[in-house]
Formats: sequence, structure tokens, C-alpha cells
Amino acid sequence: MDEADGIQEAFEGTLRVAVTAAGQIGEHLARLREQQLEVARTRSEHEGRQYAARLQAERAAARAQLTPVYRAEWWDRASAEDIGRAYTTARAWNGVDPEAHRATQRIRDEVRTRYGIDVDQAGADPAAVRDYLARAEAVRQQAEQERNAAGDEYLEVQLLATEAERADRAAEVAREAAEHEPDPAERERAQGEAAGQDDRGDVARTEGRATYDSAERREAFASDLERVGVDREIVATRVRADVSQAKPATDATRTTATKAPRARKGRAGRGQQVQRTGLDR
Repeated sequence: MDEADGIQEAFEGTLRVAVTAAGQIGEHLARLREQQLEVARTRSEHEGRQYAARLQAERAAARAQLTPVYRAEWWDRASAEDIGRAYTTARAWNGVDPEAHRATQRIRDEVRTRYGIDVDQAGADPAAVRDYLARAEAVRQQAEQERNAAGDEYLEVQLLATEAERADRAAEVAREAAEHEPDPAERERAQGEAAGQDDRGDVARTEGRATYDSAERREAFASDLERVGVDREIVATRVRADVSQAKPATDATRTTATKAPRARKGRAGRGQQVQRTGLDR
């Protein structure tokens, strides 16, 4: 077996673990979401509406996160964790969102075609899956604590990120229409629409960063994390990272189709890309 075959087999082993765990995590998140919504509604009408609004923002953000799975260049450079993360998101919203259902099917098809793996019967090592699930749950719990600590501010940032992503998609549609429009007047109108949507997206992103990046928010955020039991040293590390990044995690939902794919060697005859095998970035 040559080196390329060894790398490819290692990647496929990691991918089997990632998609197996992702399916379980996605189903767990879907059940948890429904349970939390029901609890919020039983507490008060206001809390139920507030949680429903948060879910609406998260659903829109999930759609944005799943957009890349329809692009071949994303698959050419995706790591096993990238694929697992996308599959988790798709499965988490599969039962309530048609776009997530479509993304679930696309991921299944791509994984089967590119790697010969059935995501429902991936044949992953059970011990490796358990380890993956444990690490994923720790990350989820920390993220949940951070979201709860952020409260209304988190929801506002989510909504602004969703608005920005919606404007980006509208701009792409308008640009494509302009490119294929033979009528000069209609072409100019479509170009103007694309520019306007770009501006709206930039404004929403700027407002989201301004909402997120404030000393007052960080101080309240740190206090809330300590109040819910997060270790003080972890809180300090989290705030330092927050200062250095100075942008909300929801910025990651913006698609970046113009990035050049990383070159990788593929296995002969398979037309596949050799990719990173690590579960963590």
C-alpha cells in the first residue's frame, strides 16, 4: 500500500466516525430543541415567543451553514470534521426545514459517491464514536452556557447575521441575473440591486459586530459565565480570545466561495481528494 492509499484510508476511517457521531448528535439536538421550546412555553407566553424567535434565527443560520454542501469545490477541500459538522446541522433541522432535508440527502449522496460510505451504516469504531460524542457534548454545553449568558444580545447578533446572509444570497442572485440579462436596462437594474443588497449585508454585519464587540458585553458575559459555574480561568481565557477575535461566531456563516481550494493528492481511479484526518482544527 502506497502513502496516498494510507492517507486516504485514515481519512475514510475518521469520516466514518464523524458521520456516525454526527447523525446521533443531530437527532439529539432536534429532540433537545423541541423539549426546550416546550419548557419555555410552559413558563410564560413571553419566554415561549422569545425562544421561538431564537430558534428562527438559528434555523436561518443553519441554512446558511449548509449552503456550501452543494458546491463541488467545498467537497474537494472539506475535512472529515467539516463534513461531520455539516451533517450534524442537517440532521438537527431535517425534520422541520425542507432545506435541511435536502442538504441531508446531498451529504448522503456525496459521501457515498466520493468515499463509498453509507452514513447510516458507516462501520465506525464504537470507541472512537463514543470519544467523539463526549467531546462534542462538552463543546455543546459550553456553547449553550455562552448563549444563555449572552441572552437577548445573542439573539440580536443572530438576527443581524441572518439578515446579512439573506442579503448576500439576494446579491448573488441579482449578479447572476445581470450576467445573463441581454437587455441593457434590465442588466443595469440587476447590477444596482446586487450593489444594494451588498450594502445591506455589510450594514447588518457591521451592526452585529458593534453589538458583539463591547467592553460592557464582555464584562457581563464573564460574570454570567461564572454565575452558571464555568471555571474562572476558563472564563478569562474565553474573554481573551473574544478580545483578539473581536467578532461574533455567527460571522462564520458568511459563505466564501471565492477562496482557492487547497491542492491535495487523490487516490488513482477514485477522483477523490486526500484530506486532513484530525477531528479537531
